[in-house]
Amino acid sequence: MQSFEVAPESERQMKIIRHILLAAVTAVSAASCSDTLKLDFSEQRQFWNGSQGTATRNPAPDSRRTLIVYSAGYNNLSSALRDDIDDISENYLPEGYGYCDNLLVLAHHSVSDYNYRTDNPPCLIRLYRNRDGKAVRDTIKTWPEDTRAVDPSTLTDVLSYVKKNFPSKEYGMIFSSHSTGWLPPQFSMRSIGQDGGTGAEMDVKDFAAAIPFRLSYIIFDACLTGGVEVAYELKDKCEYLVFSSEEILADGMVYTNITSRLLEENPSNLIGVAEDYFGHYDSLSGQYRSALISVVDCSMLDHLADISSGIFGDHAGQLGGIDPSKVQKLNYQTRYFYDFRDILSRIADEREMAEIDTALEDCILYKAHTPYFYFFSNKVDRFCGLSMYLPTAVSSSYYRDYLNDYYKDFKWNQATNWISDLPIY
Repeated sequence: MQSFEVAPESERQMKIIRHILLAAVTAVSAASCSDTLKLDFSEQRQFWNGSQGTATRNPAPDSRRTLIVYSAGYNNLSSALRDDIDDISENYLPEGYGYCDNLLVLAHHSVSDYNYRTDNPPCLIRLYRNRDGKAVRDTIKTWPEDTRAVDPSTLTDVLSYVKKNFPSKEYGMIFSSHSTGWLPPQFSMRSIGQDGGTGAEMDVKDFAAAIPFRLSYIIFDACLTGGVEVAYELKDKCEYLVFSSEEILADGMVYTNITSRLLEENPSNLIGVAEDYFGHYDSLSGQYRSALISVVDCSMLDHLADISSGIFGDHAGQLGGIDPSKVQKLNYQTRYFYDFRDILSRIADEREMAEIDTALEDCILYKAHTPYFYFFSNKVDRFCGLSMYLPTAVSSSYYRDYLNDYYKDFKWNQATNWISDLPIY
């Protein structure tokens, strides 16, 4: 087995891949949201809106920004996700009075990483700093105990409630949980989010459909979401995406600084979020120096699809013969995620690749990767900012046929016809 240099201790002693089971931790009392977040409870102040003669939480919707942290941690990531919220609460928080932004957390965590028998209902919490500079939380709403954060109807309900009760000029969301990107839930046992109690997950198509209004951005603190399939499915649901084409270590994003980037800075600094993430992991050593990250402008994805569609059509006879061993793999464990540009470079000519490079430059605002990911044998030489499914990499015809049938309904495939009925050879 390959040996690794041990990373220096940080705020948390160990960092492991999000979709590998975390070690058992000491159970903590979580009978209420207040125990889970370890913050003092306080009722939110009410503000007087003199022009309307009413009390309101939201006196300036035309200038306010709202950030929703959707923490779907009713699984073995529960303690890590609670730590993330603790990091947020100890750093920049918007003021809880006057014309302030909104920082909301949908928290659904198990009482411990492997205790799924003790119900801990989801709750929506507003985090802010009071006039004395103290971190405070306001429990806005609690859902019934059998509600699951990874149910698409819950996502719709939460976002609709936020939109109605916290009117703002823009909304952004951080989604934090397990994930295996575009793969179907039954196939991958992860997909977008995971509930440890019921085994429930969200298909990425259902995730997109559940978003009831257009967001300014979505930041995925979840593994393997950085594919062109996920991006294109969400292009009409948000303006920008921040995500990874590889796994994400259990520490996740840099939550000590993330709310400052998104709410203290104006406009919200998504590239700064990505730079903080990459800089943190790139500074580590051994297997913990592992990170891929991208920022995507969704408005430019249609042009990328148009160029790709032409290439796929012109080279349809070559698609089934792409050798996966010559293409940059972006997942060290499975064979479903390969570098988008590197796939196309195996079939496109010089002129076509110049068009692809221009389209990628327009839609990928930032990308970065470490030289290796988790294992020194998993070298990352080529990374364009997006992954894509490569059917020739799936050796089992049974699984390949299953995945191809599922893939055909993705908006990306409908726009480009990447997956057709051509034989694999």
